[in-house]
Amino acid sequence: MTYPILDLPSLTQHELGSAAPLTFDPFYENVDLTPWDELASVKSNQVGAMQHDLFSFTAVKGVTYYVFSTSYLEPTRIIVYDNLGRPIGADNETDGSSGMHYLPRLFAEYSGTMYVDAGWNQGQTELGLAVSLKVFGDVDTKNVAPPPVLPPVSTMTGTAWADRFVATRAEDLIDGGGGIDTVAYAGTRASYNIIKDGDKVRIWSIPDTKDVDTLRSVEKLSFSDGSYDMQYGDLTQSLYVAYFGRAADVGALKSFQSQLAALGAPANVNDFSARYAKDASVKNLIDSFGLSHESKALYSGDNKAFVKAIYNNLLSRDADQGGLDFWSNAIDSGSLTRANASLSILAGAQGNTSAQGLADALLLQKKISVAANFTLALETFDKGNRYDGDFAAGIARKLLGAVTTTTDAFDFQDDVIDAMFALPPPRGVPDQAREMPFAAHEALRDAPVIELTGVGGIADAFMFA
Repeated sequence: MTYPILDLPSLTQHELGSAAPLTFDPFYENVDLTPWDELASVKSNQVGAMQHDLFSFTAVKGVTYYVFSTSYLEPTRIIVYDNLGRPIGADNETDGSSGMHYLPRLFAEYSGTMYVDAGWNQGQTELGLAVSLKVFGDVDTKNVAPPPVLPPVSTMTGTAWADRFVATRAEDLIDGGGGIDTVAYAGTRASYNIIKDGDKVRIWSIPDTKDVDTLRSVEKLSFSDGSYDMQYGDLTQSLYVAYFGRAADVGALKSFQSQLAALGAPANVNDFSARYAKDASVKNLIDSFGLSHESKALYSGDNKAFVKAIYNNLLSRDADQGGLDFWSNAIDSGSLTRANASLSILAGAQGNTSAQGLADALLLQKKISVAANFTLALETFDKGNRYDGDFAAGIARKLLGAVTTTTDAFDFQDDVIDAMFALPPPRGVPDQAREMPFAAHEALRDAPVIELTGVGGIADAFMFA
């Protein structure tokens, strides 16, 4: 796993050898106000101190680092380099604090040496002005994989109606039962890891990993900074896996969940597919997937080649002769459109009770869970803006291609995290916009407008987050 390399000069061997080492000590101040657990720092007002602004520290995989640099002359820029001296992070010089620069949320993807240029050296040699560098470590972010699940301390069971549960500070087992159920958590969305495998969801606080909750039949999560709707999560991921071979991006997931809810759409694939011929808005949505540039690039050729490509992407196997003939003949006859083919094949696989059909349905369930976990991780670690473009889509497709019927989505989370941090830096908005199919049709201008977003999200506030 490697970081995206910034378009900045790398360190020379001489510079690497001249870096002064920093050592971390426990950090106890403001423990209720900050997430930091350790601190490595240096400060000086000696003449010439500004010329010696390159330091090294030993990073630990999974820890998130925050870098602060102060100088009377104001630092030019903080730059962090990997163990080979390649630039992997830089502040954007817009923190608004005179005399200080700040590089936030530098997630360590390996254990080993990192280098940091504090940005003090501005050609002044005779001045004895105060300078300082502080590197804080948030050790708790190492807990990205599920911790052991302990027996539940509390068990809560819902009714056939809409129920609201409040999570405790211990291990909870919550079964929502019927209705649209909500579980409320005290922290912000980004302070929780969420992983799902089929209808089971595990959620735990990143700062405190000993309390793992297990949820079933819960459609919504409530956090201190907003709610998270899971009702249409599997359906949205199913569409993205079927038509694009990858997970949905953060913005698309939220947009589709709200739009599908507004349409009163069914939440399962089979019922949703059946609405294609009856509901103009649903047809409009499915067509926008099937006729998009990304889907056409993934599935091409004549009708037999088209069906074969769908089988290989969706079911990770070659089409059997009976399935190949059935679906290609349906397209040839006009009873099935190419736009609707991927969803129809997906629905057919999930409803097939033969031995092969059951294996296909299990594989699809595993892929949809891993796709959901990838999107959830992007939001937890604020990396949604990296999931943009063909290269990023290829990483997500490779991740899903490694899923098998025996994959345990909870154990597979390390692979999800590795794939997320292998994503490249964000592209510009104009490039991204050209790949966003827009599901609208003149004949349907009175129907609800449905936007199909491509990979990518809101631009990050920092060059490296």
